[in-house]
Amino acid sequence: MSQVNSLEEIQQIRQSADRVLATRHAEILTTTRAAIAEVLGREEEEVTPHASLMTDLNAESLDFLDLLFRLESAFNIKIPRGGIQRATQGSLTDAEFQQNGILTEAALQRLRVLMPEVDPARFKPGLTAREIPLLFTPETFARLVAWRIGESETGS
Repeated sequence: MSQVNSLEEIQQIRQSADRVLATRHAEILTTTRAAIAEVLGREEEEVTPHASLMTDLNAESLDFLDLLFRLESAFNIKIPRGGIQRATQGSLTDAEFQQNGILTEAALQRLRVLMPEVDPARFKPGLTAREIPLLFTPETFARLVAWRIGESETGS
């Protein structure tokens, strides 16, 4: 697959989320933050939009499953397990996505587009696929919800 087609694919995901967030950001983020607070046993004030779920709020991978279930129920959407990584990889082959567990420049570029809420400097060479969840914030999950809402509205 050409790099151009690959980026077009990820741009469509970004545009779908941006379109929904343009009108529903506050609602989606508020519901997402409340779900995260409930799952992690935190006060909502602690769940700031750009807090790292794992580093700042001590989330574990199992917490993500509970969170996804709650968000699916709250917004009547389906979120594929591993959705962020699968969306990031898209049509890239495993070799185009990662080499020996380390994300390729193409994968890093896709993450920068898909996750604009994360400081681009965090997408540095040497980042592994297993480290992607360390980048997740409440805003990341709000964008994920918005993407899935956007897809359900357009029938994608």
